[in-house]
Amino acid sequence: MLRIFSLEDVDRRHWRRVLERSEHATVFHTLEWLELQKRFFRLKEVLVCSDDCVFPVFVKRKGVFTIYGSPVPETGAIYGGPVCTGSGVREVLEYFGRVSPFSALFIKTPCGFDESVFEGWEVERVGNYVVELDRDSEVMWGRMNKKARNAVRKAERSGVRVEMCGGEGVEEYYKLVLQVAERKRLLPLPQEFMRQVVDSGLGRLMLAFMDGRAVAGGIFLCFRDTVTYWDGASDTAFRSYQPSSLVQWELMKWAAEQGFRWYDMGGAGIGSIARFKRRWGGRYVEFLRVYREGVVARAVRRAYARLRCYPWVSRIFRS
Repeated sequence: MLRIFSLEDVDRRHWRRVLERSEHATVFHTLEWLELQKRFFRLKEVLVCSDDCVFPVFVKRKGVFTIYGSPVPETGAIYGGPVCTGSGVREVLEYFGRVSPFSALFIKTPCGFDESVFEGWEVERVGNYVVELDRDSEVMWGRMNKKARNAVRKAERSGVRVEMCGGEGVEEYYKLVLQVAERKRLLPLPQEFMRQVVDSGLGRLMLAFMDGRAVAGGIFLCFRDTVTYWDGASDTAFRSYQPSSLVQWELMKWAAEQGFRWYDMGGAGIGSIARFKRRWGGRYVEFLRVYREGVVARAVRRAYARLRCYPWVSRIFRS
C-alpha cells in the first residue's frame, strides 16, 4: 500500500532501511540531502513509500506549471528516482501516472537502472564513467591513460599541492565557481548551500594551490562505498599547470585509502567533459533522464533546454 509523507512525518527508520538494502540508493536519496534541498530551494516534498520502495519527489510551481522532480533541475542533485528492494517500483511510479497539459514529472536515475520500468515514458540515456578504486595506487595509475598520467606529473612538477579542506575553504573555492559560472554563463549554486553540504559531512572539499593561491578544486559526495564528483571549478589562468588533474588523482587515492570502492564521475554528456573523464580508467556506464509530461509542459521543457545557458533562465526557474 502506498503512503505519502513529508520530511517531518516520514518513517525515518523505514526510509534508511530501504536505502541500506538497495543497490540504487545514492547520497541524493538520503533524508539529510533532501532536508538541505528543501531548506535552500524552498521546495515542497512528496515522499512516496511502500513496503519495499521509497521515492523522493519535490514539487516546483511556476505560474500555471507544476514540475514534479526527482530531482528538480538546477538544485544540485545528480540522481533521484525510486529506490526499491522488491518489485514495487511500478506502483510508486504510477502515483504520478497522469499529468495535466501544464505539469511534468522529471526523473534522473542512478547508473544501471532498469529502463523497462519506464515503458511509455520519454527516456534519454546519458553517459558516465565510474572508476574502480584500489588501495594500491599503482593499480589505478596503470588504468589511467597517458594524458592523465602526464597531466598529474606536470602539476606535481609545477609545484601544485592539493589539500582536503573543511567548510572554511568554501569561500575560497566559490571564487573559482564564480569564474566558471561567468565563463559558461550559468547560475551557480548558492555558496551557503555548498558550505552546508561540506559541513554536514555529506561532501568533501579538495583544493589545489599554487604559491598559496587556490587555483582548482572540487566537492565530492560520500555515501556507502561510493564517492561522487559533485562540483568542480578552476582558474583558467592556471589551466596549463593541470591542477584539476592533480585534484582528481589525489581524490582517487584518498577515497581508496578511506575504503571507498567506486568513484562516480557524475556524468559525461558533453564532449569535452567526456574526454577528460575518460582518461581516469573508469568503465563507461549510463544513467537515465526520464520524462512524463503534458503537451504544453513538454514544449516549455524543450525550450528551456535550449536557453538554459543564459543565467536569467536558471534564475527564473529557481525563484
